[in-house]
This record gives sequence, structure tokens and C-alpha cells, in this order.
Amino acid sequence: MNPTSAREREQHYRFLARLYLRPPSGALLRALRDGSILPASRGAPGDEDPGRGGEAAAPALDLEELVSEARGRPDLEEELEAEHAALFVLPSGVIPHEAFYGDREQRLGGRVTIAVERFYRNAGIHILDRCIEMPDHVGIELEFMAALCRLEADLGEAGDPAARGRCVGLQRTFLEEHLARWAPECCERVIALARYGFYKAIARFTTEFLRSERAHLGVGHAEGARPCEPAQRC
Repeated sequence: MNPTSAREREQHYRFLARLYLRPPSGALLRALRDGSILPASRGAPGDEDPGRGGEAAAPALDLEELVSEARGRPDLEEELEAEHAALFVLPSGVIPHEAFYGDREQRLGGRVTIAVERFYRNAGIHILDRCIEMPDHVGIELEFMAALCRLEADLGEAGDPAARGRCVGLQRTFLEEHLARWAPECCERVIALARYGFYKAIARFTTEFLRSERAHLGVGHAEGARPCEPAQRC
């Protein structure tokens, strides 16, 4: 399913952001293990959005395979916690930061990271106040897009088409200049390095979702990191 409403898109971005920022919740793992996620693939029971207080929609992953894997691994929670650390925390993992893929020097915290933080600030979106990750972490960039989608929905409901159009423009620009330029390559590394199907499925879905987002927002096909030259805007 390719979501098109701002609320649905927000839920997809937020669902993915959480899984890159921290291991899957116990509620999500229980839903995988007992198969209850299968008949209602739109929701991950108990995987709540703390900002809204409700359930976030789970994207259409390869659920049959994931349920089968979960049932066969009694220690899946511990294994996925370890895999999350290996993939997204340890320096030998995928390095889930835009700077690693978009800076020739792969300098974390440098000009690419600063450009992303400046984009957030100029957009008036405050998502770093309670976060220990750097601004260009894939989970934070996904969370930023979720925040913009929420704002788009709110502005639409408030009857402010001009402001809503500006918000959509911010989404288009950020996707084109940042997230879509490097996240697909990061996902390829996740697929290559992950031991379990869970994170492989998350990475595949992320790639497909961002492809649908480019189509939805009218963004050119900018897959793959393209390091910025000094004269270019990151």
C-alpha cells in the first residue's frame, strides 16, 4: 500500500523512525510471535505514538516471513536488541548518518550534519530537544518528515491551503536534497549486514516507501548518495 493522505504518511514515517532509533517494542514482538499482526497489518498493537497517544500504522511488511521467524526464536527480543546495536550503534555497522554517505570525508557532525540541523531550524520543527542522536541520523530525518506530514494534515484541516502548500514544498525539498539521496544506500547496507529477516524487511520497506514518496511529492529519482561539491547546497 502506498499511503497518500498526510496522516497515513505521518504514521509510516513515524513507525520507521522508531525502528531505526531503538529496537522493536515488546508489544510489536508479541504481535509478531502470536501472529495477531497478520489480520490487521495496518496497526502494530501497543506500538504507540507518544505524541498522539494512539496506535501508529504498521506498514505492509513481509509479515508472513517475519511471523514465522519470530515463532521460531524464543530469544528474538534479545537477538533484535543486539542486532539493532550492531547495525545502528556500533561503528562497524551501517553508520546511519547522512554525513557518512553524502560527505566525501564521511565526517560525522560536519557540514552535512549542520546543513540538516539548519533545515530543521528554518522549518520551525523542534525534534532535537529530547534526542541524543545527531540531526542527520536516518531515524531523526524520518521523524522530521513525520512532523511535516502531521503539520500538513493540521493545516489542511484548518483550511489554510497556502501554508499547507509551503509545508508540502518543505517535504519535497528535504526528500530531494537529503533523505532520498542517501537512505536507499544505507538500506542496502542494512540488507547486506542484517542476520535476521526483521531488519532486512524494514530496510526493503523503507526503500519502497521512499520511492512512493518521491512519486507522491514529484521528486526526481535521486537514489544513491551524491556528495555535495562546495558550491552546491546540501
